[in-house]
Amino acid sequence: MNRYQFEDLISEYIENELTISKRKLFESYLEDNPDAKDLVESVRINQEKMKSLPKVSSSSDFNTRLLAKIQKGAATLPQPEESQRTYFGFLPLHASLMTGLVIAFVFVSIQLFSPDETNSSSQNQLYANDQVPSLSNPGLDDVVQKIPDLVDVKEDSSLENNQKKGQKDFSKQMHFVND
Repeated sequence: MNRYQFEDLISEYIENELTISKRKLFESYLEDNPDAKDLVESVRINQEKMKSLPKVSSSSDFNTRLLAKIQKGAATLPQPEESQRTYFGFLPLHASLMTGLVIAFVFVSIQLFSPDETNSSSQNQLYANDQVPSLSNPGLDDVVQKIPDLVDVKEDSSLENNQKKGQKDFSKQMHFVND
């Protein structure tokens, strides 16, 4: 038996309403826990005091008079004006401000979480109208020029074959995906 089960059974133990098996478990818990004995004794004393208190009686029309007072108090409360309508619990001004904030939040979220879609279309238009910017780097150019000196490189035969076939130049007819 744990403490919560013990506390639930205190009143039944004092009033002698427990079955024999539960009573034995309850008393074994009392023997194992000295604080439990003090708790049972304090509940017993409180129950005796409650029984010794004089009974309070009320008049037969107590409930009707109480209800009348409650209704009278409710009638004196200020009633909301017609101009104070609410939309989902917000006044019209606050509802419009919340709507603006939600729209701004959605717009900023789209910009933050999908920047490639918006930026790529503007970059594609720039490249379609202009020549592709060169990625020249002075330090990189020096390294590229020194590579043939370091390694004996022959021309790539696949490039020669492609140039001999006389392929058409499609560079001026370039189309991008987002165009």
